[in-house]
Amino acid sequence: MKVGNGSAVDDPVGVISVVVADEANPGMVLLGVRRPSALSPRHPGVLSTPTLRLPADVFGLLTADMPEPVACIGIYPVNGPEFVVGRGGYLGSAHPFAVESLFGRKLGLADSLVDGRFEAVAVPRFLALDAVEDPLGTGEIEWTAILTYGVHIRRAADAIPTSTASYSRLLWASSAKLPRAVAHRDALLLDETLDAIEVCVQGLCLRAAVHMLTAATGEAAL
Repeated sequence: MKVGNGSAVDDPVGVISVVVADEANPGMVLLGVRRPSALSPRHPGVLSTPTLRLPADVFGLLTADMPEPVACIGIYPVNGPEFVVGRGGYLGSAHPFAVESLFGRKLGLADSLVDGRFEAVAVPRFLALDAVEDPLGTGEIEWTAILTYGVHIRRAADAIPTSTASYSRLLWASSAKLPRAVAHRDALLLDETLDAIEVCVQGLCLRAAVHMLTAATGEAAL
């Protein structure tokens, strides 16, 4: 897949997203409330899965053997190898390197990855393409391709903080409730303590997550 500056449907920006579950706490999924920054001003206050924008050449490596929904908006299943996140897994291929970069840069797990405490397994599940709006931030529309990974934490889920520079709040929410929350754009269905005025539920990453959670049986499950 060719990616770039997001100026056209055949040249989308490339993003990875992780749908994170904890083997010790089944039925829950990790979500974050986006905190805008000088280097990442888009989507302030949006509830999303953890995501990371990648350089075009790196995203190209990840998607080189996958379908190319370049001219067709949609969410497409993909096949890819399972890999280890943590414990030196980043040396295996571009996939664990990219996912560990997300966990270190966006979720504050750099130290836990370096000292070997954090461990998970992951697999690429869906590749999505759409024009993504940003009504609360820049106001600009970007053609965006998102590669979604399913991630199961094996050790040290407690190393994930409650907030980072990228997310004003990180929370574990019911995976069974996520499809309805996305359909109704209602964050309170997931967590009643969220601010319904400041937090909105929208975006391609959550729609892809719902596809992943409902793909096997039609019911939300990791």
